[in-house]
Amino acid sequence: MRRALTRLAEIVVTAAAFTAGCSFSGGGDRGQVPFDPRPLSAVLVTSVADTARLRAREESAVADCMARRRFRYEPERTTVSERAVTTNPYGLLRKEQARQDGYGVVGEILSGTGDHAPPAAHHSIGWTKALEGTHVEKFTLATGVVLTYRPDGCAYQGREAAYGPGWNRLENELEGLQAAVMDQVEKDSRYIDALAKWSSCMRKSGYSYDDLQAPREELARDMESTNGSDRALRSLGRKELRIASDDYVCERRVRLHEAVYEAQRDAEKSTLNDSARADLRRYRTLKRKALGSPNRSASTGPE
Repeated sequence: MRRALTRLAEIVVTAAAFTAGCSFSGGGDRGQVPFDPRPLSAVLVTSVADTARLRAREESAVADCMARRRFRYEPERTTVSERAVTTNPYGLLRKEQARQDGYGVVGEILSGTGDHAPPAAHHSIGWTKALEGTHVEKFTLATGVVLTYRPDGCAYQGREAAYGPGWNRLENELEGLQAAVMDQVEKDSRYIDALAKWSSCMRKSGYSYDDLQAPREELARDMESTNGSDRALRSLGRKELRIASDDYVCERRVRLHEAVYEAQRDAEKSTLNDSARADLRRYRTLKRKALGSPNRSASTGPE
């Protein structure tokens, strides 16, 4: 799908957000097909609680860096969305998710947990330069994407201090690698065939969708016509649950999850060389150390 390509092109070190994740069986070769396949054996997946802890650690490190430059930085309070954590990157649904929350489109609004950016504070030019940096450098990822970053900024240095030297580049290398794997999966004939069968199955249930993002896009458009009416939103929410439930049934009927798993397994075999696997191991190690417990698994995926 087009999402993977866009995602790959938009990775920027200075704006990279920590990837959230959830507990699931992962994408390793364990002989059992998971219901929620994720790329790279879920190495970029982190629990809600651990994501909040890591972000708090990063914010504290940024504040320390700014203090050394005689600027006051108030660490932002981190709120991790459970929906952001549990959303499958391919758009696949889980049974309980489909029946209880659908795609999370309406639920996010009704629960009041949408992304609401705080009002921009006024800061001096010096403060902004200290935080963001002024010296621009570039490097090219293994995927060919060129990233720009400012290593003299506290935003960059805070992340390095919180997670370890080389973290910014390492995380973005793996984000790019994950996007490349997903791109291969979505071009795989097994995925394309299963998706076509899913579309046909949905059409028999009264829906005209060509890809997994289409229901979400339709609901987002319908959301605009509710004008914020609670009654209209709840009605749309019931529609969302019906669509998602039918969606999940079709996904399982055509074995779409299995097709993703198999295509992903082969994509990773052709994509992950020794260097990439070493990066995966280093990423796990740095994340464990950042959590303050060297024996604790910071990723929910298999080793």
